[in-house]
Order: sequence, then structure tokens, then C-alpha cells
Amino acid sequence: MINMSYKLPSHNVPLILVADIVAFISMCPNSTIEKICNFTGKSSSYVRSGLAIAKILGITIQQEDGLIEVTKECSSLLGRTPNIETKITVMRKYLQQWEPFILFIKFCLNGNSLNEASRKVYVLYDFQGKDPDFLKNLLLSWGTTTEIFSFDDNTLTLSKEINIKTKNISKDILSLDEDIAIRLEVANILGEESFSYLSHDEVYELIDAFKKQNKDPRGAIECAGRAFEDFLRRISIDVGIDASKAIGIGQVINRLYNNKNGKGLLDNKVHYKHYSIGSAIGDVRNMAGHSKESKTMERWKLTKNASQAYLFLVLSSIKSIYSYIKKDEYLF
Repeated sequence: MINMSYKLPSHNVPLILVADIVAFISMCPNSTIEKICNFTGKSSSYVRSGLAIAKILGITIQQEDGLIEVTKECSSLLGRTPNIETKITVMRKYLQQWEPFILFIKFCLNGNSLNEASRKVYVLYDFQGKDPDFLKNLLLSWGTTTEIFSFDDNTLTLSKEINIKTKNISKDILSLDEDIAIRLEVANILGEESFSYLSHDEVYELIDAFKKQNKDPRGAIECAGRAFEDFLRRISIDVGIDASKAIGIGQVINRLYNNKNGKGLLDNKVHYKHYSIGSAIGDVRNMAGHSKESKTMERWKLTKNASQAYLFLVLSSIKSIYSYIKKDEYLF
């Protein structure tokens, strides 16, 4: 389970209303709740729920002085007077970047009922307030509004435009359908527990790696390498290892493997094979991130095949290390 929690809003607010609230705040940054109520024609509790949803989805940021600021990207995408299609498209962009939503879909596609899927997501992401049933209705409302999926008889069905087969994720990533296909594929490879453990930034780097692997193999490797290093640093903290002074993947994985307990005895937190694989992942990342080799003054040429293989190795290694440390399982 990732070390974060979400507080559910008091109302199930439609995404179109959330978009209206966000667009108004973008135009009038210092607006009070009363002004937003007047603009939307909704009650203060409804507006506060809309603001809570915008915050959950990463659309707004609350400043130290209490003022709510819309991200520049969202403000630019919505514009000042967005039509309904624009509102839904922009809200969908942020919704499918939200890991609990992706995991809910994955649970459903793997045979869980809607109630089971919402309960598991509720627990994994430590949701506060309301209950799993409220979360289920929220996610179903958002998913159908954005036409990501439909549901009937307690079964969720993805939109036919969304193809989650890996073989179809090798082309250039441009559409929202392809974007969510990548997110579902990453969640599928990692599994529910490993995926929910990753931070939003780590998932973002992995998604970015998928998108870059064809046109920018070097950039894809750097993205995946950053995600892996950040994951290693966080899991090091979980097992009581200070890796703050370690530089790069190689040194962090070394701290995990060559850890010593209070008596000075070896207390390996990862298997030797993890150490070897992690070191190799670090070496390949250095090929991408560093300039020319010091001795030969040659620079490594990196192919898209290499970036694709590297990305899947990183994903498998994250799952394996997580399973070994958290569940005492030998899995790769």
C-alpha cells in the first residue's frame, strides 16, 4: 500500500461541474466559495465537493495562504469558455492519470465484481470518509461520462476504442485511448499491490517511458531509470535503510543488498540476483544519461528494442523486489 490517503467528497459531483468550477477559478483566482456558488448555481457543499475532486485529481493546488490555484496545463487546456466536449476531454485526461481509477478498472477486468473492485481500491489507497459503495458510484459515474467504459449486470466493459494489448502499444502515443491503454498495461504487468505502492511521479515516469520508446529510446530509458531509482529509495526507507547519500541506482541497490544490522552482520534486504539485475539496470541507465565514454570518447547508440526491453525489465524488477521485501516471495 502506498503511503498516502484520499478524502472522499461529500457529494458525487459530475465531472462537467468540476470543469466549470475549475474554469471559473482559473479566470478569477481569488474567488470565494460564495462567488463560485453564484457562478455554478450550486450549494456551497456541492461546490466544496467539486473543489475536493479537483484536488484529488491533481487539477488544483492549494497554496500556503489558502488560495486555490489551477495548474497551468489544465487552465490552458480548458480555456475561458470550454464547451461540453472540451470539459469532458480535459477531465478525462486527469481522471485516467489517477492511479486508483486505473486499478479499479484492472480489478474489474480481472473478474472482480464492481463492489469487490471498489472495496479493494478503497483499502489499498486508504480512502477516508464515505464508504467503498460511494467510491464505486463515483468511479462509475466518471468512467461512463468520459466514455472510458460502460457497465451492466455488475460487469464493466471497456470502450472498444481502448485496446490494452501490448502489441498495439508500440505505435506513437497520441490519443487518450492509447494513453489509458498504457496505464492499464503497466498496472497489469506490475499487479495490483506493486502498482498501488508506486507514487504518482513514479507511474508518470513509467508511462512517459512507454510513450518515448519508439522515437526517443534514450529518453525512455532515462524515464524508466528514474522511476526505478525513486522506487528503490522509497522502499529503502520502508526497511529502515538511509540511502539519502547514495548516488544513482547502483549505490542504492548496493545499500539494500550489503546492509548490516546493529551487530555489524549482513542483513540483506534484497536477493543477490536483485542486486545483480539492479546494477545492470543502473549501467544501462548510465548509457542513456551520461555523455561519451571517458576512455574511448564514444557515445552509446540506443535502439528502440533496447528501450522496450529495458522498460519491461524495470517493471519486472519493481514487482520482484516489492514481492521479496513486502511478501517474502521469490517472484520474477
